[in-house]
Amino acid sequence: MPAREILRLRALLRSVPAAVRRDYVTTLIVQWFVLGVGLLLFHLVAQRGSVSGFAYYQIARGAVSTLQPVLLLGLGVGLHRYLPRTEHTTRRLARQALAVEAVLVTVVGLAGVAAGDGIARLLGLPGGRPAVVAALIMLAGNCLCTVSLAGLRGNQQVIDSNLVMGLGFGLIPLFAFFSADRIEDFLIIQGAGTAMVGVWATWVIRRQPATTEKTTEPNVKTLISYGVRRMPGEFALPALYTFPTFAVAVLMPGSAEAGYVGFTTSAVTLICSVFAMLTPVLMPRLSRMFHRAGEDGGVRQLLTVLPLLAALLAALPTGVIWLFAPALVHDFLGPEFGAAVPVLRLGVLAAIPLAMFYAARPTMDTLLDPKFMSRLLLACLVLEILVTAIGVRFLSADHAAMLALAAAGTALGLDAVGLAAYALRQPR
Repeated sequence: MPAREILRLRALLRSVPAAVRRDYVTTLIVQWFVLGVGLLLFHLVAQRGSVSGFAYYQIARGAVSTLQPVLLLGLGVGLHRYLPRTEHTTRRLARQALAVEAVLVTVVGLAGVAAGDGIARLLGLPGGRPAVVAALIMLAGNCLCTVSLAGLRGNQQVIDSNLVMGLGFGLIPLFAFFSADRIEDFLIIQGAGTAMVGVWATWVIRRQPATTEKTTEPNVKTLISYGVRRMPGEFALPALYTFPTFAVAVLMPGSAEAGYVGFTTSAVTLICSVFAMLTPVLMPRLSRMFHRAGEDGGVRQLLTVLPLLAALLAALPTGVIWLFAPALVHDFLGPEFGAAVPVLRLGVLAAIPLAMFYAARPTMDTLLDPKFMSRLLLACLVLEILVTAIGVRFLSADHAAMLALAAAGTALGLDAVGLAAYALRQPR
């Protein structure tokens, strides 16, 4: 990169307000704590439940991650986008969103309990209906806490949102694990505790400061209308991570390879978490700036180069994991999990293009119609499924799934850069 471009990039980075940098760093630290707890739980579950318990835990986590975006109905990203545009209805809109979510998880939970045995057979869960019930309770808790967390972030209550995230998705899972003897009980306690945190969090959302500008404030119908159009994309994004685990679990029932694939996607998630946190920090500010308070030309320049910068930064931890994969697997999972090394090395490469997508996401979600994001994410999910289906004819199921993740991630990252640049060229 020429020296002039480096100096220009440094000037752009220095122009970021101190409050934005502080909020991003603190949110990232809490997110790392949550992800660290998740990785620690991988280790603890592997020690307590051995290979079979590890596989069950990963399949349950994958089911929750896949169904959660559907049950969220796009309310999370909708609150990021629309709550900053409210003044008098901020608290009411957040509570209405939580009420809608509570109805959804209750209905789906009852239906899941009724079909528990069939779901267990479909997912290859040996525990039958009780295993499904435990996963459903964990799902309900995650959904309620996620909606409340989105409300706090959309209202720019960064300290409160970080407290809720660290408590609901970090400390409570640890407490639940050490309070239970069985994996099913662990999931039940975690889900119940996380739900209580979510309900409490909604009640601490404050009103936005009033301004002299008169605008029509969004209501719950606006939120749901946007969320429904955005929901396909919100479903497809985590499905990119969870589909490989499900595919291997179905193609190789009862095998440990599903756990290896899940561990690899968690490593990718850990790397991308650095850039995923840009959305909750930047999107509420961008929404208010582009739709109410005016804008700065330097912001558009910074948002344009952000995905490329993310790719360079993501390449560093990706390279470290690729080089030291044998030691990481041996020390973290144990010597009996040595077969996970080639899976980890292949799958972790997807982190680089996915980082580009996450860096471009705040721009796309703020400025583009939701159909753009939904179509992009759905197309990449279809690509992943097709590559997996073709790959299993030539490779083992776990390697084919990781190759498909890398292909879909590359398509997603490159297309996101183009869409973000297109959005930034459009007039406000």
